[in-house]
Amino acid sequence: MPVWLAVLVLVLLLGVVGVAGYMIRGRFTDSRPRTVEDIAVEAKQKAVAAKPSDPRAHLDLGFAYQQDGRLSDAIAEYRLVLKADPKNTAALYNEGMVYFQLNDPKKAEELLWDVLNVSKTHVLAAKALGDHYASKGQYRSLVVAVKPAADARRDMADLQYLMGLAYEHLGHKDWAAERYRSALKFVPDMPEARDGLKRLGVKL
Repeated sequence: MPVWLAVLVLVLLLGVVGVAGYMIRGRFTDSRPRTVEDIAVEAKQKAVAAKPSDPRAHLDLGFAYQQDGRLSDAIAEYRLVLKADPKNTAALYNEGMVYFQLNDPKKAEELLWDVLNVSKTHVLAAKALGDHYASKGQYRSLVVAVKPAADARRDMADLQYLMGLAYEHLGHKDWAAERYRSALKFVPDMPEARDGLKRLGVKL
């Protein structure tokens, strides 16, 4: 056999062995590169280990789990927070959003209303419920959920738009136009609000 051919066979053989070894290591060990989420989870786990009775540490770990897609673990941490502080709006809101991710809107809705029962102007909970009710065409429920926060935070264009959308569908043209204009005051290029005014036949 020519020397060059023997060398080529040896190189190919070593390549096959190397690939096989890599595959075996990947099969029996976690060779996945560590992600930003992995690092965050590890850091928050250490914080909980250092202060196991600190609700804030559990809240942060729950959010890290949520960001990493470990939703059951996230719920477990949020419930530890709520056991210590049943009115913790951050834990209630975060757990509600987890249930949206789990395709359980009924449970998500319940938790977000718990947030608003504690703080009726909670912007994030109002926005999440508003989007949910808009998607289902439940505009009266949208108004009940969103109006307190929208009235308190006129600068929140998303909330003003949701109120405009609800009023438009409920037949309150003037109220809808006023809310759409409020949205555009703070986000002049908001296409949804502009489209709303066009549907109403009102000038920008």
